Amino acid sequence: MKLTKTSKIGILVVLCLTLLIWGINFLKGRDIFRTEKVFYARYKNVGGLAATTLVTLNGLKIGYVREIYFAEDLSGDLIVKIAIHNNFPLPEGTSAQIASSDLLGSKVVKINLGKSAKLLHANDTLSSQMDADIMQQVNEQIAPIKAKAERLIENLDSIVGAASKILNSESQRNITGSFRQINLTMTNLEKISANLNDVITGQKKNLGLTISNLSEITGNLKDNSGKLGHIVDNFSTISDSLTKLQLNNTINRINGTVSNLSTVLSKIDTANGTLGLLINDSRLYQNINYTTENLNRLLVDFRQNPKRYVHFSAIDFGREINATPPSETQSSDNVTFRVQLLSSSTPVSLTSPVFKGLEEVFESKSGDKYYYLTAAESSYNKVRTILNKAQGAFPEAFLKSYKNGKEISLKKALKMNKK
Repeated sequence: MKLTKTSKIGILVVLCLTLLIWGINFLKGRDIFRTEKVFYARYKNVGGLAATTLVTLNGLKIGYVREIYFAEDLSGDLIVKIAIHNNFPLPEGTSAQIASSDLLGSKVVKINLGKSAKLLHANDTLSSQMDADIMQQVNEQIAPIKAKAERLIENLDSIVGAASKILNSESQRNITGSFRQINLTMTNLEKISANLNDVITGQKKNLGLTISNLSEITGNLKDNSGKLGHIVDNFSTISDSLTKLQLNNTINRINGTVSNLSTVLSKIDTANGTLGLLINDSRLYQNINYTTENLNRLLVDFRQNPKRYVHFSAIDFGREINATPPSETQSSDNVTFRVQLLSSSTPVSLTSPVFKGLEEVFESKSGDKYYYLTAAESSYNKVRTILNKAQGAFPEAFLKSYKNGKEISLKKALKMNKK
C-alpha cells in the first residue's frame, strides 16, 4: 500500500507533536510514559519552591512537584501537588520536607517514610516539614559568636575606660605620691631596725644578767627538789585528811535536808496541810475578813446598846450580870426585820444561783435601783442568824427594820423590841 503525500505529512505532524509534548513534559521532569500517584502537602511558606522541583527519597529521585497553588479556604496556605512514581509505595505517617539541595539555595522535597504498616492512597495528604534555609542556619551558628563578640567589645571598652581614668594626670600624681610614701615607710623601717640594733647592743649586758638569773633560779629549783617533794607530800596528807572528814556524807545530809524542805514547800504550795490551806485557801481569808467585820459590827452595837449585853446596878444585891444577849423575845406585831442582800441598777432574777441557800428573797424598786431583801422576821436573833449566813455570799449585807411596813432606825426598833 502506497502512502500518499498527505498521509506522510499527517504522520510526520503527529510524530512531531508527540515529540514536542514528550519534550516539554521531559523538561518539566514528567515522564508521560510512566504512571504516577498524586499526593498533596500543605505549607505556610514554601520558601521559593517551584513546580518541577525534584522529590527525592534518600537522595534518589522518585517524583516531582507538579503544581503549587493557594488553598481554597483563603487562609493563605499553599498546597503543593506532588507526583510520585507508582513503584514507590508510601506508608502512613510519611512527611514531605522542603530542604535546600545546595549552597545556592536550590530547593528539593525530601520524603521521610513513616513506620506504619498501612499504605497511603493516591490524593492523600502528607504531613509537611520545612528546613531552615542557608541564611537561617548561618545566622543560628553566628548568633552566639556575635553575642560573645559584643560582650568582649563591651569588656574591652570598660577596661579602656578604667585605664584612661587611671592614667590621667591626677591618678599619675596619686601613684607618684604612693611611691613616695612607700619610700618614706622603707626609710622609717631602716631607722627602726637601726634603733633596735642599738637597744640590743646597749642592753646586751642586762640580757646576759637575766639569763644568768634564770640559770640560778633553775639551779635553786633543782637543789630544793626534795623540799618541793615534801611540800607535795604535805598537800597529799591534807587532801587525805579532808577525805576522812566524810564531806560526801555531810553534803548528802545537806542535800537530804534541802530535799525535805522542798517537799514541805511543795506541800504548802499545793494546799496540803494546815499551813498550805492557810496560805492558799482564799475562803479562809474571806472568813477571817467576815469574822472581823461581824466583830466590828458587834462592838459598834455593844457601844451603842450596852444594856442589851450587860445589866448592872449601883447596888449589888447578889444578882448575876448577864453578858449575853437577851433570849429571843417576840416584839410587837408592828416591828419586823429584814436583811438587805444587795442593790443593783439592773434587775436580778430571783432564781439566780447567787441567792442559793436563802429561803425567800424579795425584790423592791426605789427610783432606778433594785433592792433584794429576805423575808420579814419579827425575831431579832433569827434575823441576825440569817444575816450571818448571808454575809458569806453578800459581804455588804445589813439589817433593816420596819414598823407597820415603814422603815425605821435599827436602834429604835430594838428599843421597841424590848418593851
